[in-house]
Amino acid sequence: MIQAIKAKYILTPNQSYIEDSAVIVKDSKIIDIVSSSDLNKSKYKIIDLQKSVLLPGFINAHVHLELYWTQSLLKPFNSFTEWLSQIIDLKKKFNNKKIPISVKKSIKESIDSGVTTIGQISSYNGLDYEPIINSGIRTVYFYELTNSTIGNLDKKFLQKILNKKINTLFHPRIFPHSIYSLDSKSLKKVMNFAKEKDIDLGIHLSESIEEIKYAKGQKNNLEKNILSKLMKQTKLSNNKSTPLEYLDKLNTNKQEIALIHMNNLTKRDLEILKTRNYPVVLCPRSNAYLNQNLPNIKFFSKYEKTGIGTDGLSSNLSINFLDEINFLYLYAKKIVSKNSEKKIIDMATIGGAKALGLDRIVGSIEINKNADLIAFELINKDPFLSIIHSKKNNLKMSMINGKILRLK
Repeated sequence: MIQAIKAKYILTPNQSYIEDSAVIVKDSKIIDIVSSSDLNKSKYKIIDLQKSVLLPGFINAHVHLELYWTQSLLKPFNSFTEWLSQIIDLKKKFNNKKIPISVKKSIKESIDSGVTTIGQISSYNGLDYEPIINSGIRTVYFYELTNSTIGNLDKKFLQKILNKKINTLFHPRIFPHSIYSLDSKSLKKVMNFAKEKDIDLGIHLSESIEEIKYAKGQKNNLEKNILSKLMKQTKLSNNKSTPLEYLDKLNTNKQEIALIHMNNLTKRDLEILKTRNYPVVLCPRSNAYLNQNLPNIKFFSKYEKTGIGTDGLSSNLSINFLDEINFLYLYAKKIVSKNSEKKIIDMATIGGAKALGLDRIVGSIEINKNADLIAFELINKDPFLSIIHSKKNNLKMSMINGKILRLK
């Protein structure tokens, strides 16, 4: 069946759009983009979205679906380490039933806010796997490792998900949690394993001032209040530099590593990013929630491999992706005065695809890409501002891989 998705506006690459046209979808692929007046009604199943804006599906490039349940149990905190200490204690008390329920709730909230691809951090050895596979959402699945769980490199479940034939919507990765969760030897072991399996990596990096102090060998509360809680404590090998300098020095294989947060950067760090072109995912509301600095939006608005993530409900008020882009837009608007709305939508779509290594198949409306599409009611004359102003009830359509999940 060939579908023709008509809309008043269709966002196209390079922060542009066309009017009164249709995207032609055959099976899972975009095969053409034509003027509405040229549509052959007998040839296509026409879905007329009328006064709406059609765009690539949002990409929530960093989320912890399974931590939905933690939000209601968190107590007030004043520092990053106070929060992290609570999360460590809570994760020790989980039960198997909470995880699949949390994942299902998180996926629903994601899809309802226009998300078609997620960068999921999996930290419960596969308890999130079945609900994700059954949901139909495109998933970059980051299997999380720490010093305490590095033995899972040999587990059958990890070997299973690394089999890329599992599902065309499922894209496996490995996620060493952070530079303070794995010592240098363990982190290098994970990197070498990923190199051997030809698989990309991700890591939380430069998220907090305490992490910066830890990397530089300065007095810090991570060692004092957090690392003492871990079964296997970490130690960096002769490091007196920033987290990014440390990681880049360790990355002798020149591997692709998605860097999550990146909100405490020096001029030297920015030079490393320009030279090495690491993918980056910003989680601004999570940073604000944890009383941390917000990212350097002036730099990242020009850095092509920049995506956006909500993080999990352990460090955010919602995983509604529209809330995230609204927040980032208001922050960016003060600093990036020209076309900030277009740049935020870019980060939410093609930027996220580049950050997750999926830009050849999704992230923009182009012929031969997969049909991951969403549409919002037109509530502003400018299509980009219309998206920025949208709420969940303005979502008219959601399609993943050519399959419609929502149609209003």
